[in-house]
Amino acid sequence: MMRRALIASVLVVSAPALAQLVTFPGTGGGAGGLVVSTTGPVNLTGTTAETNMASLKIPANSMGKNGVIELRSLWSYPNSVNLKTMTARFGPAGSTTAWGLVMMQTNTTATSQLLVIFRNNNAANAQVTYLSGQAGGNPFGSLTSAPSSGAADTTVDQYININGTLALSTETLTLQRATATVFPAP
Repeated sequence: MMRRALIASVLVVSAPALAQLVTFPGTGGGAGGLVVSTTGPVNLTGTTAETNMASLKIPANSMGKNGVIELRSLWSYPNSVNLKTMTARFGPAGSTTAWGLVMMQTNTTATSQLLVIFRNNNAANAQVTYLSGQAGGNPFGSLTSAPSSGAADTTVDQYININGTLALSTETLTLQRATATVFPAP
């Protein structure tokens, strides 16, 4: 029994973070919006596989054909030469394979604050996003590549899956907090 507990503690350790949903009404003819946030930190250690750390539910029909989701996240990790990868994926809950993008790959730093923006592109099943991971995690600026496109059907529940990957399994990657704000637009 003790051996099973030890093995379980060495693998991924923390379960994906819980999320809380808050809506806010529109004012002055505005459409309002929706905020989904994790409720506390979650740690990743003991694996080098891409691992889901939090799934933020985006309710069906909450975006509209031209809606926007802004994902903000705060991360901490050891300042070492080993690579840490933070990824956001838009699709089924807990996915490590759905469409998404690398928010940041880093080493020799100890914390990151990231912003990723998913946009419906005049259809409920066509998204575009800026490849901020190619810009060192900077969500603003210019790149030589085209925006990344996705095809998640936002007329049904979808999830922003926040995942982590470690180059060295003995290190730790901590998602301190993540918040997704949905701005609907017809």
